[in-house]
Amino acid sequence: MLFRNVLNATSETETTDLKEPSSWFAKMFGYEASTGEKVTVNSALTIPTVYRCINIKANAVAMLPFQMFKRTEKGRDREKEHQLSKLIETRPNPYQSPFKFKHLIETHRNSWGNAYINIDWGADGRPQSLWLLNPSATEPRFDVVENKLWYYTRLPDGNHVKIGDGDIIHLTALSTDGLKGKPPIETARESIGSSQAAQKFKGKFFKQGASHSGVLQVPGQLNKDAKERVREEWEKVNSGINNAQRVAILDAGLQFQSTSMPLKDAQFIESMKFDKAEIATMFDIPLHMVNELDRATHSNIEQESLSFIQNTLSPILRQYEEEVAYKTLSNREQERYYLKFNLESLLRADKKTQAEFYQTMLDIGAYSINEVRELEDRNAIEGGDQHRVDLNHVSLDIADDYQLARAGLKGGEGDE
Repeated sequence: MLFRNVLNATSETETTDLKEPSSWFAKMFGYEASTGEKVTVNSALTIPTVYRCINIKANAVAMLPFQMFKRTEKGRDREKEHQLSKLIETRPNPYQSPFKFKHLIETHRNSWGNAYINIDWGADGRPQSLWLLNPSATEPRFDVVENKLWYYTRLPDGNHVKIGDGDIIHLTALSTDGLKGKPPIETARESIGSSQAAQKFKGKFFKQGASHSGVLQVPGQLNKDAKERVREEWEKVNSGINNAQRVAILDAGLQFQSTSMPLKDAQFIESMKFDKAEIATMFDIPLHMVNELDRATHSNIEQESLSFIQNTLSPILRQYEEEVAYKTLSNREQERYYLKFNLESLLRADKKTQAEFYQTMLDIGAYSINEVRELEDRNAIEGGDQHRVDLNHVSLDIADDYQLARAGLKGGEGDE
């Protein structure tokens, strides 16, 4: 039944030859690393570094306000009445807040490589709700006969449906064919598989009582049953977490030689650090964000955080802005409206630096006092909407007249 459900979701032209299995095979059974570990989405999320990387990106996107703007003659205005604005800023569907919705989108995109959003259209031709599809049960396919892109998916009730491209917002990770994103977990399977193996080793290490692993030497020769009996009695009193660090008492000529590899072994630690760095690199996460602080300083952490915004987050946010606008707004609406993430909360510095920035923006007339107060979540004040400039800065075309006026002269008047 399991294989039948999967195969029913495939198109008639897709090959299911197990010598070159299609994507559904990897979805069910995962990607095998050279360590022999099967790397799946669920197993990868048990690795702290993978969980941390995905959660960092999901939180970063989810916490940013996703806003709608209307172009005007003077620039732009926030648009709050359009149905799409209400969806992305208030409630995309009855069961999810904007934060939870964006967080799950980014989790899907970084774990499965793809996030699929189904648009539920209202009678007025505008979207009335947005729903996320299960990425493990959704597959995009291009129909060469109809020259159309379709999305085959399995709904929570078990029904298989085919949804047109116009009803799906598809956000991807890195793509090599322009249609589907490649799961980062597949690409990083070696480092993730190595980390999974290391976790199992540590668990077994403590379960077996790490300090007493080795060779037990006995005088004379023992038959098979005697060897098993000696091993069992030794493990009974010297293995297990409750017996760790206890003193072993040897009698009857027994000798113990340790062959265990302690967890503080430099090579073991370096291997785990390497895997952590590789996974963080695959997800475009600065190392200090996954607690690798060996070479971190205050200055380079600040620069890496800025680089995270510019090089990691900004391309992701641009994809959201373009895809959501294109799929939910008509051509005519796209000429008037556009979508934009507000990065202000991420770009804020410490209070001293922020105050200096505000002072500069006030001095050159870029901000009004009320605009600064709004950024600080404070109420407007009377007369605070006027923009002021420093009188020491004037336009070049009136600079001469301005200096003469300050000297009390007008256009060369006066004898001296």
